[in-house]
Amino acid sequence: MRAIERVAQLLAEINFVLFTGGANTRRVLRNTTRIAEALNYHCDIFYSYSAIIITVYDNATKEKETIVKSIPHHGVNFNAISDISILSWRVLEKKLPIEVIEREVAYIKQKSHYNMYLMWFFVSLAGGSLAYIFGGDNHNSYLEMGISFLATLTGLAGRRLLQLRKFNVFICWAWAAFVSVSVVNAFRLMGVEEYKNALAACVLWLIPGVPLINGFIDMLTGYMVSGMAKLAYALMLVFMISIGFYLSLFVFGYELL
Repeated sequence: MRAIERVAQLLAEINFVLFTGGANTRRVLRNTTRIAEALNYHCDIFYSYSAIIITVYDNATKEKETIVKSIPHHGVNFNAISDISILSWRVLEKKLPIEVIEREVAYIKQKSHYNMYLMWFFVSLAGGSLAYIFGGDNHNSYLEMGISFLATLTGLAGRRLLQLRKFNVFICWAWAAFVSVSVVNAFRLMGVEEYKNALAACVLWLIPGVPLINGFIDMLTGYMVSGMAKLAYALMLVFMISIGFYLSLFVFGYELL
């Protein structure tokens, strides 16, 4: 393999790790450019939502190599983003050889993600805490906190069930909203009078904050294609949340207090 091909594949892999970890486009480009320049290469990159096209130029020989890298999914892994950023500065300051960079990137990719069950607990706790905050001095705030905690936890489990069966991500979001709201509605049918704060808080864990923020940042920094795609994706998720919310209210009925 030619040296420029090796560098191009490495930079494409770095882009993949950053994008799938939830980095905004400006940050991806900044980290990639820093590593490329440290290796005495220059790169031009086109970003869309589902793929990147990267062209690498050898500053010495004037050779160039183009690679298209698909992005099949987007997630959140801030540890990987931080690790790549730290690595890029090490490459720049210590002039690390490409063998070391490849090894470091492979290590970052295979590092374990957040513990799923621990994440579920804290996300559910956050949902319950929001219901408590919404309730203020209400004497039933702790009850609503518990309901929202249970609704969030059940929604997380319901979404995971569909994800394991490879359902469309939008269907997963609508189903998760339906399950979370249905838990609150079940308590309402059992006679719980104070439930509106839990009803409002139980789906907030589904709000796609990362793509919303990244899409806005991308558009502010001039990356209109990727920015508009991220915003459209996030708004579609919000729409599916509303569909799941409405369907649960339709099935269980809803009485205005």
